[in-house]
Amino acid sequence: MLQIREVFHRFGGLIALNNVSLEINQGELVGLMGPNGAGKTTLFNIITGFISPVSGSVYLEGEEITHLSPHVITQKGLVRTFQDVRVFEHLTVIENVEVAIPEGRSIGLLGGIFPTLKTKFIKEFVKEKAMEYIRMVGLSSVAEKSPDSLTFGQQRLLGIARAIALRPKMLLLDEPSAGLNQDETIILSEVIRKIHLKGVTIFIIEHDIGMLLDLTQRIIVLDRGKKIMEGTPEKIRGEKSVIEAYFGKKRKCLV
Repeated sequence: MLQIREVFHRFGGLIALNNVSLEINQGELVGLMGPNGAGKTTLFNIITGFISPVSGSVYLEGEEITHLSPHVITQKGLVRTFQDVRVFEHLTVIENVEVAIPEGRSIGLLGGIFPTLKTKFIKEFVKEKAMEYIRMVGLSSVAEKSPDSLTFGQQRLLGIARAIALRPKMLLLDEPSAGLNQDETIILSEVIRKIHLKGVTIFIIEHDIGMLLDLTQRIIVLDRGKKIMEGTPEKIRGEKSVIEAYFGKKRKCLV
């Protein structure tokens, strides 16, 4: 589904990605890990069109998307979340999800002011779909509340609900458990599994190594802009080069 071919990027004299190549197959749940500064988020930004690489290519389902804008890439079915929580504070939880549902865009300004039978039907459909996504992430009890009233963990889940409302073929999650406690991380893991079972291909950056080892089918490891390892969680767990990238030579296993 996703192919990265020899992607190279630098910020001034700092090499962020050094000829990175990888593939994600349809239906996989793949993790991306590495110490701070390894180039993980830079790679996500290149995949989703927020920055263009100095060289190299990105393909989605065989089509090159390297220099397309983020909204065009999203329309092609590749959707991402961000490390920081991004919600519309003036909208309710359910309204935050409704704005992402594609059918709602067909109503337009005039349709909102002068509703017809068709626009009323579309609005009902959009609301029902929004509630479906909200239930999937466990936020149905706060659907009519303001995002300001939610916990940080719930706001994270709201961001994921809004992402899946776009009906992605592939979902990129950038550090979704950052700032969450253990109980919230467990809930998040279950939500990600639910989304994956719906047939969505998932590529996830995660600083919580234990969560990543438990959740994913395959893990790709970056260090200083290079891919140093790729394999199953079991293979990654005891790999010497990965352990040294994180902890130096003192540790014998990741967790």
